[in-house]
Amino acid sequence: MPTVIRVDPKEPFQNDIDRAVEFLKNGEVIVYPTETIYGLGADVLNRKAVKKIYDLKARDYGLPISILVADIAMLREFVDEVPEQALPLMRRFWPGALTILFHANDRIPKGLVTNTGRVGVRISSHPVAAALVKTFGKPVTTTSANLSGFPPSLSVKHIQKYFGEKVPCIVDGGECEPSRGSTVVDVGEETMRIIREGRIPADEVIRCFQGS
Repeated sequence: MPTVIRVDPKEPFQNDIDRAVEFLKNGEVIVYPTETIYGLGADVLNRKAVKKIYDLKARDYGLPISILVADIAMLREFVDEVPEQALPLMRRFWPGALTILFHANDRIPKGLVTNTGRVGVRISSHPVAAALVKTFGKPVTTTSANLSGFPPSLSVKHIQKYFGEKVPCIVDGGECEPSRGSTVVDVGEETMRIIREGRIPADEVIRCFQGS
């Protein structure tokens, strides 16, 4: 049976986070709550662990997976650069449900990167997700905890329906509110493209990028 770690964000939970991080350190996959939906987390730098994510989701290996970082300093360790044009978006929407595509450096496994060499990154505003990445000290994958093509998981009940005993650790932060996931954007020198509209409305992101 999976280890279910119940966390109340309103109470001290560092000991619970430490337990979950041990699974990450051992190359295992965990499920954890985010500000949008439940996600599947693994050590971004552990290729075998990342492969488990694809296998669990029955996801095409050619499809990239986004990652969570703890802060801007961690972001800079794993991308070639942080474009000036992205800074207003980061200031406005991070921590939060905005995923920004950056050019990945060689530390990021190719499987997580788009065919243009980019990787989706965000800083989570959920206290549990944020604490996981900070405590682990390295980026963690963030992809919806569901089988590919099926609705995202909003509760532990959904997670267990999808995966049964295949995921060794579930961090139970309670039921998530229905959400479309994070909004994903690709920022160029003068333009920005909305890849996917999610929790943050596209027009709000566009206004921020245009400085209005």
